[in-house]
Amino acid sequence: MNSPKEFNQTIVDFLPFKPVLTDNFPPYFFYKAEVLYSFSNILTLGINLSKASTGARLSLADYSGKYTFDNVQKGIFPGIKIFLGKAIGESNELKFSLAGGASFSTMKINEEIIVFDESTTDKQDFNAQGLFVQPGICYFINIDSNIKIGVEISYYYGFEKGYHAPNEKKQKLYNTDTGKSIKPQWDGIRLGITGYWGFITSSK
Repeated sequence: MNSPKEFNQTIVDFLPFKPVLTDNFPPYFFYKAEVLYSFSNILTLGINLSKASTGARLSLADYSGKYTFDNVQKGIFPGIKIFLGKAIGESNELKFSLAGGASFSTMKINEEIIVFDESTTDKQDFNAQGLFVQPGICYFINIDSNIKIGVEISYYYGFEKGYHAPNEKKQKLYNTDTGKSIKPQWDGIRLGITGYWGFITSSK
C-alpha cells in the first residue's frame, strides 16, 4: 500500500467527516516526441521525451463550509529506444521495441478548509526520481516515402523511489497506515499512435 491512490484513502480514513472522491487518478494521455536513426538492416536507435499528468480530488460541502483535497501527479520521462531488424520505412512491418530511461515525478497537494468566513490552506510539494523499462511491439505503416505511422502497444514498469520534499531526500512522504513511502504509480499498458517524418541520408 504505497501508491498515491492508497495515500488518498488514508486521508479519508483520518478525517472526522467523509469527503467524496470525485476523481482518483483516472487514465491519462502520454505526450511524446521521438527521434529515430536506422543503421541499415541491423537495428534502429532513438531518443525520446514524454510527459503525463493525472490527479485526484476529495471534496465535501454544505451550508457551513467546504473541504477540498487536490492531489496532482506529473511526470517527465527522457529515454532511449531500440528496434531490431531492417530499417524503418522500407516496408509495412511489425517490430519489437525496448525502451528505458529516467523518470522525474512531482506531486502537488493542495488542501483547503472553509468554515463560514474563515479559510485554511495547506500546500505541499514532493519530488521523486527513478528508472523505467518499457518493452512493446509496434506496427509501422508507410504513408508515402517520407511519412510513416507507428501503432504501438507497450508496458511501462517503473523503479521509482519514494516521494520526498524538494531538496530534502530524507524528508519522505509516508503512508501512515503501513509506514511505507509513497511512490509514483505510472505502471501499466501504453497504447499509442505516432507520426514520423523520415528521410534517407546520402552516403559517399
